[in-house]
Amino acid sequence: MYYGLLSVSALLFSFVFIFSDKYQEKYGSGNKATLIFTAGAHFAGLVALTIINRFRLETTVFTVIVAAVSAIDFILFNICSMRALGRTNLSKYSVFSMTGGMVLPFLAGILVFQEEVTAGKIICLILMIIALVVSIKKSEIKGGVPYYIGVFVTNGLYGVINKFFTFAPFDKTSEAGYSMLTEAFTVLLAVTILLITDSREEKVRIKFDGILYMGGYGIMCAVGNYLLLIALSVLAASLQYPFVTGGVLIISTVYGFFTSKKPGKKEIISVALALAGIAALMIW
Repeated sequence: MYYGLLSVSALLFSFVFIFSDKYQEKYGSGNKATLIFTAGAHFAGLVALTIINRFRLETTVFTVIVAAVSAIDFILFNICSMRALGRTNLSKYSVFSMTGGMVLPFLAGILVFQEEVTAGKIICLILMIIALVVSIKKSEIKGGVPYYIGVFVTNGLYGVINKFFTFAPFDKTSEAGYSMLTEAFTVLLAVTILLITDSREEKVRIKFDGILYMGGYGIMCAVGNYLLLIALSVLAASLQYPFVTGGVLIISTVYGFFTSKKPGKKEIISVALALAGIAALMIW
């Protein structure tokens, strides 16, 4: 069951990047455009999670604090993401995002949360990193290093924060209740920053396609993260995040065969390495 949840999450995350990339192409990567995207996307995620949680509002002091920290991380991640997407293509951006989302929770799971170290986990981690970076060229990442590092760190930190929420022995809400609060705080922070930002900085007029991009991103991201939280209560972070990363890489590459940008030889090699990594994770 839980590996099924991870597979669905990987499918959702495979398309999340597409929505943010399309939005950035149309509306740019300025602060105002990014904050509007963040507010709109996470409002859509909040609506989806409110329905999932049957319109119940759950709160505890611990959950509120962790959700607020997650919201700050989301804001920083979206800012770094838009700036990074303005400097590189979607596939290269995905490398930094997915690598951070895999490596930091993996290390935290082993070093902080005392999860079991197995040969399969180590082999999987090594193969996934090789699979993700095999097609990167140095010329393609120049000019935006701080934003790439920001994407790597903030996406990875979100996984660590989620693990801490499920691991910590404090009074807490359900996974859906925590996810709702995270989305609500993210919207509140984004709107607050928008209101105190000089309106003359830039003019951004969101059209119908922009609403679709925000809605698609927000709903898929919120539901995907919610499913990961459910699985995280049972599966180790050092197992879960490499599995999802490999799944995203495989699904994204398969999707590429149905677009004008067919996967090249290096992308196919990456998928083979990812499959080998997942196999090692499941066997050992």
